[in-house]
Amino acid sequence: MINIVSERNILNGRIVDKNTVEKLIEDDKTRIYEVIRVIDNKPVFLFEHYERLKNSIKLSDLNFDVDYEKFKEYTELLINENNFGNCNIRVSFDINEEPLLFMYFVKSFYPDKSFYEIGIHTITIMKERKNPNIKKNTKEYRDEIDLLLKENKAFEAILVNNDKTVSEGSKSNIFFVKENSLITAEDKDVLLGVTRTKVLEIAKNLNIDIIKRKIKLDEIAGFDAAFITGTSNNVLPIKTIDDIDFNSVENKLVISLMKEYEKLI
Repeated sequence: MINIVSERNILNGRIVDKNTVEKLIEDDKTRIYEVIRVIDNKPVFLFEHYERLKNSIKLSDLNFDVDYEKFKEYTELLINENNFGNCNIRVSFDINEEPLLFMYFVKSFYPDKSFYEIGIHTITIMKERKNPNIKKNTKEYRDEIDLLLKENKAFEAILVNNDKTVSEGSKSNIFFVKENSLITAEDKDVLLGVTRTKVLEIAKNLNIDIIKRKIKLDEIAGFDAAFITGTSNNVLPIKTIDDIDFNSVENKLVISLMKEYEKLI
């Protein structure tokens, strides 16, 4: 069950209570969603999240157009109606007799300084998403991953496709570093994360060589470093993938991207 922390929430532009939203999501249907970070009462990269939500709706063959000004108005209303200066907003879209666009604050976890100083442990799992470009929620998928993470004391699971290539994390994008090159999966094979896009823009400005290609599972041990990106994680260095060790926290390219992204947000 999604942990809603806001008492006053937004449904199609009007204020509703927590119980109303909980009833809407308790059926655990597959639905399109976005997660937007709020820092000091300001939504981060709001327009980019709006664009991705629209794209997910379009790719799902659903006939509904979300106006950006309304989207922005709803977001600001939610922030003003609640006292959460730093927290994540979850935006869910579904059609149940009528289109439903609802926004609410959820319990949020942000890695503390130690995660960035030590790096995270990740595991691999054989699982391929049918349409990576659509951000959808399925309870069965999330429960399976969460159980594996708990059993292995891991922070994230790296998805391995049927062709034994690595594309993304279960809730993040993944990058690898080789000398002055940044290697990541092709756009068509991943969820086009907002943080991922910003990191690629930063890398381009820093004259880092960007390579988008298929990444084979059996080649990752040869990379110099690795990291994940995400709304709550920013640029987060990877210490281990299964039993493969990386010294990502001391990699100069990773450090540069971490610092520049922090400045950006």
